[in-house]
Amino acid sequence: MSWDKVKLADCCLSISDGDHQPPPKAVSGVPFVTIANINKSNQFDFSDTMFVPKDYYDRLDSKRKAQVGDILYSVVGSFGIPVLIKEERPFVFQRHIAILRPNERINSAFLYYTMLSRDFYAKADAAAIGAAQRTVSLTSLRGMEIELPPLKVQETIASKLSVYDNLIENNQKQIKLLEEAARRLYKEWFVNFRFPGYEDTPIVDGVPEGWEKAPIDSRISLLSGYAFKSAQFDSSGEYKIVTIKNVKDGEFDGINTNRIVSIPGKMPKHCVLTDGDILLSLTGNVGRTCIVNGNNYLLNQRVAKLQSDIPAFTYCLFRSSDMFDAMNNLANGTAQQNLSPIRTGKISILFPADNLLEEFERIVGSMISKMLSLIKQCDLLIQARDRLLPKLMSGEIEV
Repeated sequence: MSWDKVKLADCCLSISDGDHQPPPKAVSGVPFVTIANINKSNQFDFSDTMFVPKDYYDRLDSKRKAQVGDILYSVVGSFGIPVLIKEERPFVFQRHIAILRPNERINSAFLYYTMLSRDFYAKADAAAIGAAQRTVSLTSLRGMEIELPPLKVQETIASKLSVYDNLIENNQKQIKLLEEAARRLYKEWFVNFRFPGYEDTPIVDGVPEGWEKAPIDSRISLLSGYAFKSAQFDSSGEYKIVTIKNVKDGEFDGINTNRIVSIPGKMPKHCVLTDGDILLSLTGNVGRTCIVNGNNYLLNQRVAKLQSDIPAFTYCLFRSSDMFDAMNNLANGTAQQNLSPIRTGKISILFPADNLLEEFERIVGSMISKMLSLIKQCDLLIQARDRLLPKLMSGEIEV
């Protein structure tokens, strides 16, 4: 089946990008998103953003204010990630993200799925320039050709693929609710001290009886990753290397990884990651914590593995705002922050009584297991969608 080929510029009202100037920061106001805020559902996660003043947003050109139906597309560094805007919400982004506003010739969802396809990514990859941070220029983006079927066919293709995305989004919502419930319980018991039986628990030296103030590393090991050599990378390799870019705040990105064929002989055993391992970023956006989902992952340097016999407590501790602030205060470096796992391990915290920890592990451990199960479902849905996508786009499956 042969469809018309058109340039993106011919099916968009505009193709622009975010502001090229660093925006003024604010404590509150309009969210300022980056590529790191794009989640597994290819939507923006607004739970962990910086902010800019509203008057800054108001002054932006309309082409730089996202509207429902627009496609945002990462063009610098981790390029090739599309986001379909589904709801009206003011937010700001910079030149690392392009914004495409479709015209009447193309269905917005169809354009999104086109830009999500492997074929389109290959075009972006071929067009990207630069070494340290590869960039897809707006000129290249505007000139990229796509196949454009009749509008009715576009709508049908988008409808079939959106079934998968709707299921993924529903799972993501459940994951978020479980995460929030776990963190609420942690705060209620171990920050506000309203744990089961707190009314009858004596306070000794300012802490509940049975609790102990001790350094983190007395019960939790912070294990650093291995320095892999880029010469070892092989796209056909069985093992996937986890770097700081794979550690998002509360979300593990196991897709965008380099690979190697075999495990280096000198690599420590703890660098072999398995389902449920807890990771901590040590460079750049320090203090980000997530749980590994899957196997055959290897731990790279500047990411730490948090190992303990109280994993649910460990995860919630490192996801807490107090711990995040403590780690950021501890981090050093001007161009790029660095967090020492040794110094982090010396931070003194309150470890609850063993009976409370056991109960917390039972309750929250079950929540985390459900989260991991839902994440696996999301991964399977993404794989199924991505298998179907090229067949629909090429006309191999008629619609």
